[in-house]
Amino acid sequence: MPDKIAVIGAGITGLTAAYCLAKKGHDVSVFEAAEYSGGIAVSHIINGVGIEDIYHHIFTSDEYLLQLSEELGLINEIEWIEPSDGFYSDSVLYPFTSPMDLLKFKPLPFLSRVLMGLLVLRSRYVKNYNNLENMSAGEWISKMAGRKVYEKVWKPLLKAKFDTDADNVAAVWIWNKFKLRGSTRGKNISKELLGYMRGSFGVLTKKLGERLNDCGGKLLVNAAVSKIEKNSDVFKIFYKNESGEFDKVLFTAAPQLLLSVFDKFNGDYAKKLSSIKYKANICMLIQIKKPLSKYYWTTVASENIPFVAVIEHTNIQPKNLYGTCIVYLTRYIEAADALFSADDEDIKKSFFKGLAKIYPQFSVGDVTGVSILRSRFSQPVITKGYSKIIPEYITPVDGLFLACMAQIYPEDRGMNYAVREGKKIADIMSQ
Repeated sequence: MPDKIAVIGAGITGLTAAYCLAKKGHDVSVFEAAEYSGGIAVSHIINGVGIEDIYHHIFTSDEYLLQLSEELGLINEIEWIEPSDGFYSDSVLYPFTSPMDLLKFKPLPFLSRVLMGLLVLRSRYVKNYNNLENMSAGEWISKMAGRKVYEKVWKPLLKAKFDTDADNVAAVWIWNKFKLRGSTRGKNISKELLGYMRGSFGVLTKKLGERLNDCGGKLLVNAAVSKIEKNSDVFKIFYKNESGEFDKVLFTAAPQLLLSVFDKFNGDYAKKLSSIKYKANICMLIQIKKPLSKYYWTTVASENIPFVAVIEHTNIQPKNLYGTCIVYLTRYIEAADALFSADDEDIKKSFFKGLAKIYPQFSVGDVTGVSILRSRFSQPVITKGYSKIIPEYITPVDGLFLACMAQIYPEDRGMNYAVREGKKIADIMSQ
């Protein structure tokens, strides 16, 4: 018998789950606090073309997202690009695309370069990650590739990504990063392919909303859920100045937020929900007259630069599509950090100062537009022993379910896994 189901959160996981549930004949309503769907895959328009507020691309191994794109009739909208990458270290910008670039990477001794390359290659063949769960990323990299590789390359990156938690990040997290990037090269290790959807991945989330509607589901934006109550076998959802009754509820936002709208969990499950720590993120999109470099992705391994990566989107998409060059700067940060709550002008000054250090030719006068997006729950901190604190999909409250990025493990968050989680939870809820 079909259920009446409320899905809270219209990111990719929520939209995928809602669509799959509606296909199975359930009466589905999706509640989204923002004025748009898509979550961190939200897009806006520049020059009549969609562009993500936060950079996105996909890998050749992203089977779940590719399968969904095929089902939605969007597979031909994905084009595959061979990008080039850079690496900024010791005030020098190095090419960092191919194994040969790594062998020429002067900040590391030659043997360390070889060991670093072997570590990435060997990561593809690690099947049992259990031994990596209780070892830190720093310990594992130092053991496998040497302390110099860790100190020069990965320590500053982990510090920029996880700040005060950098030393506690599990080896599982960095291993999966190596494995994922290695899988994009296939048999030809000198070439990497990344996929991008023409018109942005907002095309995907829009199509999901349309298919949900076609199946009889509803998507409500500007509909923040303030409270969930359960009386007997019925859930009551409170949003705006309204409420609705449902047989089942799926929550797809950060676990801590579930506690803020439903406080009837037992101690153990509530502890799991509150124990997942997140890093916030600041992502600045710059419209600029000229490209900064030839690289799509430049990793910034310097504690003197206020962002961890420079992503030149118009080095994988044509500049004339948007009428301007598009560059993203990204910074992971503690939500309590003053910069996260600073006004846009202070963030712009800080980031522009960092750009000028990397690219001496950069001029603020070339910048024609800036937008800044702050994401409070952007990156779960994958600590040692993380598998023991992941909250279950099926909560102790019958009919209430959780599916969110904090449950993606051992992989790291990403659109592909968001689709996987959405499909998985839809199957669980239909049993």
